[in-house]
Amino acid sequence: MAFMIEDGKGKGYSAEVNADNQISVFSESASLQHVQSHLRGGAYQVQGFFTAINNSTHPILHIKNNSSTLDMVVTYIRMQILDFAGGTALPSTSTYFRLAFDRTYSAAGAEVTPVNMNKKVGNVAPITVYNANPTLVGTASEFDRWYVKSEGDMQTYNKEGTLILGLNDTMEVDIVSDHTSGTAVARVSFVMVAQD
Repeated sequence: MAFMIEDGKGKGYSAEVNADNQISVFSESASLQHVQSHLRGGAYQVQGFFTAINNSTHPILHIKNNSSTLDMVVTYIRMQILDFAGGTALPSTSTYFRLAFDRTYSAAGAEVTPVNMNKKVGNVAPITVYNANPTLVGTASEFDRWYVKSEGDMQTYNKEGTLILGLNDTMEVDIVSDHTSGTAVARVSFVMVAQD
């Protein structure tokens, strides 16, 4: 036997409740990325390159959130190394991608603009991004590293929205390598979400 719960606001709505005290509902499920892109035009991607690996640590992307009302929620990171030469054969403890917080931009590199993934809207992400080995100052707070298995191997890092940058927070994707040449590529997908 089913029972009905009447709307407490007097609008005439009701919900069916079964004998197990379960409310009958119709719902749709969608990913955070889809909801933010479709309903709010707030899903973005930005990619960076560094084409002159030379036996050192190089920032591929440096990202800073400039918004006091929106959090930058990282959903996905992709990284690759191509055309490497010299150095230790892969895989090696000498070659890895480093993900870190806290350093700030100082000079050099090239500013890049994130692309809004909903072409119907004109929203611009309130963040600043530099690629191509910008000069950074401060101490990097490393939170992960991924060792490169082979040339062209696409390494992915899916945080499903748990990596969050608030106002003035920064993150970077670096390539650390003992190779004498090569290209490193990184892409960061993110959504801008209103703060609670």
